[in-house]
Amino acid sequence: MDLRQKLVDKRNDPVRENAERVKDQPLQDMDYRKTLGKRNWLCDEEKPNQPTAQKGKRPKADNGNLTEREHHNMFPQPQRGQQQMVKETGPQLSPWLNMIICDLHLYTIVEEKGFLDLMRSLGHEPPPSAADVFSEMVQIFDQTKEAVWRALEATKSVTLACDFWNMKAVQFLTVTCHFINKSWKQESFVLETTLIPENSSSDSNINQLYKIAHRWGIEKKVQVVVTNANNLDAAVQKVGWKHLSCFAKTLDKVARQITKHVPVGKVLKRCCDVAHFFCFNAEAGKKLREAQIKLGLPQQSLITANGNAWLSTLSMLERISEQHEALKEVLIEMEKLRLVLNEGDRNVMHDIIKALCLFKEVTEAMNRDQHCSASNIIPCLEELKRKLKEQKENDVAQLLTKHLCSDQFRPADWLTMSTALDPRYKHFMLSDPVIAKSFKEKFLYEMYLIAKAENLPVTEASLHKRNFEMLENYIKMAPLPRERNPLSFWRYNYKKLSSIAPEYLNIVTTAIPLDRAFDVQKSQLMSSRRSVLPPELLDMMLFLNGNCFTEVGRD
Repeated sequence: MDLRQKLVDKRNDPVRENAERVKDQPLQDMDYRKTLGKRNWLCDEEKPNQPTAQKGKRPKADNGNLTEREHHNMFPQPQRGQQQMVKETGPQLSPWLNMIICDLHLYTIVEEKGFLDLMRSLGHEPPPSAADVFSEMVQIFDQTKEAVWRALEATKSVTLACDFWNMKAVQFLTVTCHFINKSWKQESFVLETTLIPENSSSDSNINQLYKIAHRWGIEKKVQVVVTNANNLDAAVQKVGWKHLSCFAKTLDKVARQITKHVPVGKVLKRCCDVAHFFCFNAEAGKKLREAQIKLGLPQQSLITANGNAWLSTLSMLERISEQHEALKEVLIEMEKLRLVLNEGDRNVMHDIIKALCLFKEVTEAMNRDQHCSASNIIPCLEELKRKLKEQKENDVAQLLTKHLCSDQFRPADWLTMSTALDPRYKHFMLSDPVIAKSFKEKFLYEMYLIAKAENLPVTEASLHKRNFEMLENYIKMAPLPRERNPLSFWRYNYKKLSSIAPEYLNIVTTAIPLDRAFDVQKSQLMSSRRSVLPPELLDMMLFLNGNCFTEVGRD
């Protein structure tokens, strides 16, 4: 062991001991400076009681519990020109910290032998110690948190996206905030990641979410909560918010209906068994590679489906269909005849693939939109129903069509408003005279409420008379092309009507970023990287990962 490595170990042994000692401590009780002891000057004082955020003040739950004077002395505020640089480009990260935050590595990677050997081979100077990297990370955490707080103070309406996810049989909640800023651009910030207690009820989960919103001073600004958990409608409504189920989860529920059809359920079960056999049997995997080479097929492993998720199910079926001949040869050789798909099974499998490929087409189109909000949901479902109906000889497609046409997918009033306020998709709603009339009444009434809240000297009748003709012109206007941005439209057109649009066009469709919601590889990569982080670092790491590469506060 070289001298530098001995010095590193000597310096950081207490750090590792402290990390092990508190690894089971609840996330909400974490104080990164005192818990991990990275810098003595960061942990001189005893931890006072946790303060409660008040309106107009920044949250202090995770800022080291320092006084304003101490905080100013430790992290001097930049001068006016420097402040603009931080505001526009975000915190300046060292290359080491940039890599750690971007790819969710443990900060101790800078002391691992393989990483040090790589730096030497590239001719770079040795990186700083893990203690120094962690201290920089804490400082960036504080700076970014203040920037996010300032951005939230300036907005009037927000949407919360709540991702409930599991790691090693423990459930966590990551909360992301979305809003449209004064320049009509949508901004998104990760706020917190917190542990969900075992056997927690829907009410307690939403109460925990409300506390997070309160700490950030936005509990009265929240309009809609988007979640990927079940049975939260009533609990969300109790705190005065609206609830939208994650669109990715909704599509999973739709696709799950086909498993109730006996022939389809039987084939899906057999395909899952095939994928599981080849993924978890080393001998079978080896024989499959040999068969692939022999038959000239791509040398790829099978994919297992993630529960009832339609996208991973589609990926599994497509890979089995591609490798059918090689699979058949190996299964016969290994005398696993019950796993061999017959011609009827393959026909059903191809029908499932054709139907689910339409789900993929529609969601990929959503991902290409310049602005994707809840206004996309109704058009997306209508397009999906139309395409499924065209597959008249596909029983699976017809089953899915029937389910999509059920009352379960009748849009809520605010979802209708969101679609009607999107100039690309308004014709889906406003072509119906009854819906158009209801839209006009609700729109004008909401404008009156806004004027009343701002103490403007107007009556409902006078406001109706002044804006009715302009609203009629918007309704009669031809829809914009799909590639246009509805936020840019409202920024420069119908300015007297635009005050309502941000509230409805800000509602996101999924509880996690759209590109990850409909991409199996990205979703699995995030899950695997998240799983290696110790619980006491999850909140800070996911906060930095979600926000350090966002232009915080930039107009």
